[in-house]
Amino acid sequence: MNTSDIPADHLIYLRRRPFAFGCSTAIFPAEELEALSEYGNWLEALASGSIRPVSPEQDQFLKVDREESEPSTVCERAWVRLKGRREYETEENLAPPPEPKKDYGMVEFDADRCWW
Repeated sequence: MNTSDIPADHLIYLRRRPFAFGCSTAIFPAEELEALSEYGNWLEALASGSIRPVSPEQDQFLKVDREESEPSTVCERAWVRLKGRREYETEENLAPPPEPKKDYGMVEFDADRCWW
């Protein structure tokens, strides 16, 4: 696609760098990292409704984003993985810390200090 065919509002997001992943990138394959680094801001704008889809491929991406369709392209797979990772990390950060052990005010027994 020639840049003259791309709407101006799309070009703004396509040219914006860098993409803020907002999560750990350790789980992403190299091709998905590359796709998100290149198109992440644009995909996020499409998914959030900041820009409107102008092609059937973009409509398909939105179906994948809404979980109405399975991902078939690298960008779609990367987007689904990104959403899942962000959700996972958010849930992990919101989880309450484990409860401390109850000691009932008792002092631990020191076998090395006991004479019997």
